[in-house]
Amino acid sequence: MFFRNCMKIGFTIAFMGGCLLVSCHDKKMTNVFDVEDDAETDTVEAFVGDTLHLFEEENPPTAVDELFDDFFYNFMDDARFQGQRIVYPLPCKEDEDEEQLSREDWPDYDHFKNQEVLAVIYEREQDYELAKDTSMQHVGVEWIPLKRGEVENFHFNRVNGQWMLTDIVKRERKSMPNGSFLDFYAQFVADSVFQREALAEPVKVILTSEDGEEEAEEEWVSKDEWFEMRESLPLPEDVIVNVNYGQASISQNRKILLLQGVSNGMQIKFKFNKIGDDWQLAEIEY
Repeated sequence: MFFRNCMKIGFTIAFMGGCLLVSCHDKKMTNVFDVEDDAETDTVEAFVGDTLHLFEEENPPTAVDELFDDFFYNFMDDARFQGQRIVYPLPCKEDEDEEQLSREDWPDYDHFKNQEVLAVIYEREQDYELAKDTSMQHVGVEWIPLKRGEVENFHFNRVNGQWMLTDIVKRERKSMPNGSFLDFYAQFVADSVFQREALAEPVKVILTSEDGEEEAEEEWVSKDEWFEMRESLPLPEDVIVNVNYGQASISQNRKILLLQGVSNGMQIKFKFNKIGDDWQLAEIEY
């Protein structure tokens, strides 16, 4: 049942280097430096030359700074562009301590190279619309290792209209607004027995059409069927890279974990509810 629907929405499932990759075809997060597939060869060559020239100019094209997601995709993807968008010396703070990172120090802190999936943890559906706000001035990207208690928060701010990495703040996971949920999630993906107990019976699955024009389909899966599905879902097991646009963290009883493919149109929502003292996976939507 599930695998039939996976084929319907165009998932590609592959194992590379021991990692499960799930992608949707024919979609891609906007990269302002992409070229149309049907461009002529000479046009492509001219574009590449122009692109390199743009990076050599003092001011890159303003389109990359309209949406944070477009900027961050390029920040992860292009080392030269990334080098232009970090304020040096870069403050790195932990409790009362602060060190100044030089350009030579940065490779030890660059966790984003080859990142396949980004997450957004939020509570209210309307908060995800913050990602489309072109007036956004501050965004934090949280590097959350699930097997350690420390989180690195990379703070990006608009400086003279351009997104810049301005500082890094390290903190304990338990001190974060989502700390309790993240502790639960770390155990959820690491312990199959715990995971089974943390599933609704049944889990609701909502399948939406790619163009949004067809009515969504609903299915319900048992706990045993969940573990069949689990093999093809890109749930992060080692690290969550959470983009914080400033979404509210008020309720401690509901969390939505949205996973997005970096270079494709994959989007899957995992909806968790807290019943009493226990978190529970209630719904999946994609």
